[in-house]
Amino acid sequence: MRKSALEPGDKRTGIFIYADGVAHQCVVGSIWIDRKLGVLAEIPYIEFGTEQFVVPASWFNNDIAPSSLLFRSEDLYVSLYDCRVIRSVKGTHLDIGRLRAREAVFAERTGQADSRLLVTKMVSRIDGLAAWSNLSSIDWSTELVDRAGPRKMRVDYTVQSNRGFEWEQGPARMSIATHWTQSDATGRGIHLADDAILESRFPKPSPVDRHLAEHRKFRDLLSILAGPGVRFVEHFVRDQGFGIRMLDGKIRGAAYERIICAGTISENSQDAVPTSDWPIVASKNLDASDLEWWSKEYDSSRRSILPVASILQRPHTFAEDKVINCSMSVEALGIALGSAFGEEPTLTSVSARPTTSTYFYRVIDALDIDVSAVAESRIEFARAMASNYNTIKHPDRGDFPDALHSIYAGKISLALARMAILQRLPSAGGTVAKYAKGWQVSRIFDGMKADGVEVVAGKFVSVA
Repeated sequence: MRKSALEPGDKRTGIFIYADGVAHQCVVGSIWIDRKLGVLAEIPYIEFGTEQFVVPASWFNNDIAPSSLLFRSEDLYVSLYDCRVIRSVKGTHLDIGRLRAREAVFAERTGQADSRLLVTKMVSRIDGLAAWSNLSSIDWSTELVDRAGPRKMRVDYTVQSNRGFEWEQGPARMSIATHWTQSDATGRGIHLADDAILESRFPKPSPVDRHLAEHRKFRDLLSILAGPGVRFVEHFVRDQGFGIRMLDGKIRGAAYERIICAGTISENSQDAVPTSDWPIVASKNLDASDLEWWSKEYDSSRRSILPVASILQRPHTFAEDKVINCSMSVEALGIALGSAFGEEPTLTSVSARPTTSTYFYRVIDALDIDVSAVAESRIEFARAMASNYNTIKHPDRGDFPDALHSIYAGKISLALARMAILQRLPSAGGTVAKYAKGWQVSRIFDGMKADGVEVVAGKFVSVA
């Protein structure tokens, strides 16, 4: 998997080839990577100039660009796909138009310049995957060399790619494997980067969006398993369209090529955040059947998955954001769980319909959370969680709740949502139950007691 010669902050000038078999099939311009928008192209032209500028002038005057372009410079090839006009500036002597590519592959595609991007394989490098999967490309052993004189130790290293989980995910074949490369570290010695990757493979070349949709399903699961810090770092694609065309017309030597997607570039550009050393469920406690189950349930469980997954993937959030998102997940989970024994006090008095307190109670009861350190009962604790959530959400309830109360409500709702989602995995119930009884949850209640926060009459209160 090769690195490209273009990184954020660089800007290259070259030509854009937009069609084959026409009189003027290229224009001059520049290309760069925007950390929020992806790969952008800038093309100068003169609207009422020579015939040379007729084509780019028509793009920006009509807001219609060619769907695909090929960029060439001295040491860089980039194939741009699904291009859109995002800006045009009319100057006194020169006009400038700007394009945004939905996908950009850092290689030249064989075939027509305006062909559609379809690939059979896509790879994503995800922060946190290597640690959670516990996979490594490097194995080593030591041996004491018995010779005359000072003792010597021999160390043997074996470096090879290893495979982890493999599973079917709809039409795609998914797998986790290790990937090692030479590191950029300086100094004497051999420096290797040892990482884990997620790969999707379709039986037929498919749009990148289809690959990414399958990758996101696993990325969201990994976020809920491991906590904050899980993000897409970079992507690569492999297809015969990016191979080398031989004299006999056959295409050989397809390699993995870097691709930048506008939909994930903001994640790629984030600073790395260390993931938790204590995932709720470790890889050793799951198997491929759990991942297959997750992929089938994902679309029908989006209401519970997406709010909590999105808050985990955002680098900076307010406590109130966490409460809102995670409580949305808890509500969806409470509906899916159905009635729980002892929930009657949380129902509406007239029609006995479930309330937000009911949904919190159902999740707390299903996880068997011990709240006795800070509340008289699960009913009162569920009411306090619902009250904090509704006070944040509804402006007619006055000012926001006390910040310290929202901080703890956010921590608890996040833990509840993550555990309740993972409890549904076929092999994870016992592991989640141990986590719910462990120090990872009890330390939240210990923190509340240390800060003087308790639940009284269904409300969070601060006591002296």
